[in-house]
Amino acid sequence: MSNISLLTLDELKESSLGPLVKKCLKHKAPDPAFHAIMGHNPELSKSMYIAWGTVFNTGKIDHKLKEIIRVQLSRMADCNY
Repeated sequence: MSNISLLTLDELKESSLGPLVKKCLKHKAPDPAFHAIMGHNPELSKSMYIAWGTVFNTGKIDHKLKEIIRVQLSRMADCNY
């Protein structure tokens, strides 16, 4: 049983995180579950979203490394990515 409840997309869209969630849905990354989990602390969620976007969208990190990170994260989450 999880200790943190997931916020619904409707709750997130109505919160201060609404614009970020809409960007996530539009670009299909990061997964909205990112905010559904972290949305209980909007400032932290916003900071993590900005950090994620900087790392993955600015071209500062080699594509191969990004793929390694994605695979490692999916394995850690026991996801069949």
